[in-house]
Amino acid sequence: KCHSTPLHWACNKASPLEVVTALLEVCPDAVKEKDRLGLYTPLHLACERGAPFEVVAALLKVWPDAVKEKTESSFEYIFEKSQWVPYWDTPLQIACLCRASFEITSLVLNTWLSFKENRTKSAIMTLQRVTADCTGDVKDLISHLFALCNNNA
Repeated sequence: KCHSTPLHWACNKASPLEVVTALLEVCPDAVKEKDRLGLYTPLHLACERGAPFEVVAALLKVWPDAVKEKTESSFEYIFEKSQWVPYWDTPLQIACLCRASFEITSLVLNTWLSFKENRTKSAIMTLQRVTADCTGDVKDLISHLFALCNNNA
């Protein structure tokens, strides 16, 4: 991946909290930048590369809105519909796809749910695409979220 800031590089390498904290002190706005390809924020990379929990928490503390950032669209073929459907990955979806720990995924999920627009049935159902790749405990957590969502429909 192409990295646009030292913070991107540090998150890509799952650097320790001390490194990420120093970079955030020098340039806090770097947390809001996407890489040179326009795909990933540092939070996307931290979720993808297995950064320590404390690093993910530090990134979210500086910019909680990072959980809403989406990658450029990709396409997935849906056999039932016989068509290609666009999708975008949020840090939460990447955490699920990359089997991040329960602690990290639940932190990102809680932050994601703190935004009202993510507490709608349609927003929650966007997680369906990635649940098969989650760890068992995360899969259970998200299935309970789906059940709550469907009971309130």
